[in-house]
Amino acid sequence: MNKERIPTERIIECLRETNGLVSLAAKRVPCSITTINTRRKQVKAVEQVIQECRAELVDYGELSLRRAIMAGEPWAVSLVLKTLGKNRGYVERNELTGKDDSDLFDGVTIYLPDNGRDRGQDDSP
Repeated sequence: MNKERIPTERIIECLRETNGLVSLAAKRVPCSITTINTRRKQVKAVEQVIQECRAELVDYGELSLRRAIMAGEPWAVSLVLKTLGKNRGYVERNELTGKDDSDLFDGVTIYLPDNGRDRGQDDSP
């Protein structure tokens, strides 16, 4: 069966129309998702369009996050301080000690079953 090659320009056009969403672009072309993923590995321009669309999506996400911060949304303020504010000391810490800095695992004994794997050939059970 002789299949016609789908023009790269058509793939790029559909990727732009669907904001870089490969499965939706494949439906518009029409072709399989595999066809677009293969072409993106072969043609730099296809990969570039997908990355540009994703970068734009991140930009919109950052813009929405900024609006949430300006509105005083606690989740947004916390997210930004824990990520972008790390260099200013806003970090989340997990304490690995118990009360009064005592060892968290003090008095804990872990028993492992003897499965015989650690014995040498000369060792007997």
